[in-house]
Amino acid sequence: MRIGEIVIAGTGNDEKRLFIQSVCQKLEYANEHIIFGRLAINDQLVLHLYGITIQADSQMVAWDLIAKKMLGYIVLFPWQDADSLERLKPIVDHLAARYDTPMVVAAHITTGRQAIPPALWEQGITLTTQGKFMFCDVRKPESARRILLALIDSLIDKIP
Repeated sequence: MRIGEIVIAGTGNDEKRLFIQSVCQKLEYANEHIIFGRLAINDQLVLHLYGITIQADSQMVAWDLIAKKMLGYIVLFPWQDADSLERLKPIVDHLAARYDTPMVVAAHITTGRQAIPPALWEQGITLTTQGKFMFCDVRKPESARRILLALIDSLIDKIP
């Protein structure tokens, strides 16, 4: 059996926990620093999702330890919290500049109605060949899975 590992990064635990629960149906482990969920794709492949909280003073060196083995990153932030993306920006910039790993930056929308065009909501905006910006509602499994599928599509696109 093969295991693929994906980091779900963000500044708060709520979005990461809800995202992993929506995708995996069950949390395997959770505390204030990490959330872990397992998603069986088939009998040959299991995805491990690690929800990691990013602190403003996070050491960039720590990313060198985990970044090389990750398939990709999903960076979550609450759309209504303008400062949250600014707090994540140094880590996103570091990961994008240093590692050749796909990334999806996802804005979690908590309101029922969005003033966002459907094309952006459903397909996102490609920022670079390795990154995409999307909107989602992490409470809804179909929305969270759309984010995960965007990351997997980026991984498939990298295959020569």
